[in-house]
Amino acid sequence: MEYLLREHPVTAEQWGQLTHVFFYEDDRLYAYLQDLYDYFYGDRKEPPVAPDPEAPPPEKYWT
Repeated sequence: MEYLLREHPVTAEQWGQLTHVFFYEDDRLYAYLQDLYDYFYGDRKEPPVAPDPEAPPPEKYWT
């Protein structure tokens, strides 16, 4: 997990292909992973919410 957060070795698209959890942007993926790390190893009280697979893509995704 620390390696993922430090190196950012995969894109959001690659992550979706590997895990079937899709993010539209790399920044959102790594923010989620940081929240997950903080939940497991830090002081975050609630687990982060994974993206809704039914949600439409953000407006800027199409531009």
